[in-house]
Amino acid sequence: MYDGKKLYTCDEKGLAVMEKTKIILDVDTGSDDAVAIMTALLSPELEVLGICTVNGNRCIEMTTENTLRVVEYLGCDVPVFKGCAMPLVSSLQPGRRPHMPFIGQEDPEENVHSDYLDYLPPATIKPQKQNAITWLIDTLMASDGDITLVPVGPLTNLAVALRIEPAIADKIKEIVIMGGAYEYGNITATSEFNIWIDPEAAKIVMDCGAKITLIPLDATHRACISLAECDELDAMGTKAALATSEFARYRIKGYRVFQPMEQDDWGPIHDALAVAAIIDPTVLKDVRQLHVDVDFSGGSADGMTVCDVNFRDKKAVRNAAVALNADREKFVGIIKAAMARSERA
Repeated sequence: MYDGKKLYTCDEKGLAVMEKTKIILDVDTGSDDAVAIMTALLSPELEVLGICTVNGNRCIEMTTENTLRVVEYLGCDVPVFKGCAMPLVSSLQPGRRPHMPFIGQEDPEENVHSDYLDYLPPATIKPQKQNAITWLIDTLMASDGDITLVPVGPLTNLAVALRIEPAIADKIKEIVIMGGAYEYGNITATSEFNIWIDPEAAKIVMDCGAKITLIPLDATHRACISLAECDELDAMGTKAALATSEFARYRIKGYRVFQPMEQDDWGPIHDALAVAAIIDPTVLKDVRQLHVDVDFSGGSADGMTVCDVNFRDKKAVRNAAVALNADREKFVGIIKAAMARSERA
């Protein structure tokens, strides 16, 4: 049964029961990853099987600690698996992205991620002993092909898993990626951060043959939360709403300097849009099936997602559904609904 947004099955009494989408999050947890994780954990439409961490916004030790903080803050029993500490190639090449592994923002005024999520208490829980790569392979190979992957950081973990066991590509229901850019980048004129950190990994994933939805900056820059909406989150008084407000305010302050949005009191919550799109795909707008390539030449286009919007390459496979816009009001509504389900602070 389908109601236009959610799938249902019937239980033994004939009552409608909503089917949960099984997902695995892959994160480099900073402020927007934290909102994405909370949205996923608090949404009844989703079943989070586990969370993998990767080097990206910060080094792997920080992104793992931040992920554990979010999970413990919400009191959720979801396993966290520590992943790759370095990109596939770039860290081995002198002069190319020399700051890897990433430790901190160079300009504090442009910072949209603190090193640690200081609003949340330090974690007392630990990551699983098994590493993210082997867990990802084992889980996908044992599945019925019903797991959606949601990587919202660099794609290193998934690329390594695909190199070790290419057969996992046929076991993935869908990959919903937050990354890339068509019109403009946020690290260089052409590249978005997640792809730029590890473009070789992104190339491997884009070419793997699995169903892919790509959510670039073109869409996520519409997925903003305003200061007035932060006030509304504060008024909810739940733990998740208060944390989301704190992270959003921090991002709004940083983006005023780093990359101003359409309105001065807006801040994008990039990674949460990928989770919202699984809950309600209509939050994405202007979605086009395109061929997407990834430049890893080391030149001025390094890390660029090359989206063939005019279909110049007639032989190229259209390997991704690319969202070039988003419904901001619907996005904010999804975030609010999720955060309202948290316990009161």
